[in-house]
Amino acid sequence: MPEVLVVNRNLQKENSWLLDTYRRDGGYAQAERAVRESTPEEVIETVTAADLKGRGGAFFPTGMKWKFVRADSNTPRYVVANGDESEPGTYCNRFLLEKDPHGFIEGMIIAAFAIDAHTGYIYIRGEYGFAAERVREALHECYVAGILGEGIFGTDYKLDIILRRGAGAYICGEETALFNSLEGKRGNPRFKPPFPTNSGVWSKPTAINNIETFACVAPILEHGAEWFKGLAVGKGNAGTKVYCLSGNVQKTGLFELPLGTTARELIFDYGGGVADGRTLKAFKPGGASAAVLTPDLLDVRLDPSIIQHETIMGTGGCIVLDDTVSIVESAYRDALFFEEESCGFCIPCRQGTPNLVQILERILQGEGSMADLDLLESIGESMASSFCGLGQFAYRPVVGALHRFRDEFEGYIRGELPVSA
Repeated sequence: MPEVLVVNRNLQKENSWLLDTYRRDGGYAQAERAVRESTPEEVIETVTAADLKGRGGAFFPTGMKWKFVRADSNTPRYVVANGDESEPGTYCNRFLLEKDPHGFIEGMIIAAFAIDAHTGYIYIRGEYGFAAERVREALHECYVAGILGEGIFGTDYKLDIILRRGAGAYICGEETALFNSLEGKRGNPRFKPPFPTNSGVWSKPTAINNIETFACVAPILEHGAEWFKGLAVGKGNAGTKVYCLSGNVQKTGLFELPLGTTARELIFDYGGGVADGRTLKAFKPGGASAAVLTPDLLDVRLDPSIIQHETIMGTGGCIVLDDTVSIVESAYRDALFFEEESCGFCIPCRQGTPNLVQILERILQGEGSMADLDLLESIGESMASSFCGLGQFAYRPVVGALHRFRDEFEGYIRGELPVSA
């Protein structure tokens, strides 16, 4: 079955990042048509009917978000593109930023018109230097061509889009921490409510969406809501999803497939199966934050329904682990990452992440006890009350691994598995 290219439709074109290339096949036609011929309400209605949900992991209905922002009388309003793609094992947005920046910028323009915003921000993680350069060049092209700035597309509608860089903090992928960082403050999360739709950047109503989400908007306006809904498989799904596959698999990379594609299809039909003739031991469906799943769950759909298996799909970063991988060591590496990236704002995360690391180190060095396994569970329960999603998910790779591979944890404790140096 071939890929279904909606978001990634331009990536294979020569000089795909240039404005001339993008416009050659109708690029910016939908934004111009929206601004010239449609009402904001009609745009929001189309996006709502298409059932586009945020591709950043939360899967909140995009049309509903835009409707909430527009309904707030507090002005000015803002549109923000979240390009702080920092989840280990995830690179769905990187290629869009580098190879097709105009695709998501067009979506931002449409969103800005729909919510009556006149300023937008693109926030890109600090490590994505090349991507930031490509986006900066694309924005310059748009200003020269009259696509951004005063009187876009020859109308009286004004829109400026500003590029902002992160400084390497994973926490800034959380929308309210991103707002603080964008405003020049420490990237700590904010209290919610109020939610960004009422109080976002500069404490004003803000529509913040992931890069991939914005890239879906122009195709929806071009082909219609029913077309987009018909691309997916599985109950309640609409459109495609860019899945990125990595780890012990024959073919790594990006695959744009119907939202709801199964893990078996992604890993074996598109990824060619486990590398070097090894056996599949586990897979993580949503990057580092996701709890591992076992091969008996290969037929789960990679969509929000996967939460029933106590894991998450996140932004679609599937990591394959073969039978040479120590699940305990894998969980330890995830714990180290979250310990490093915790902002320290709340006690459950600030104390919980290093405690997970210390216990796993004990186990891997052959100094653990069976009581440590209960302690991991207890710490996980306390971290579930963390202030933001980082802490609320940081324990899940560890506790999820314990739930599905307890015998391996016990093997280290009993001295049946080789300890780490």
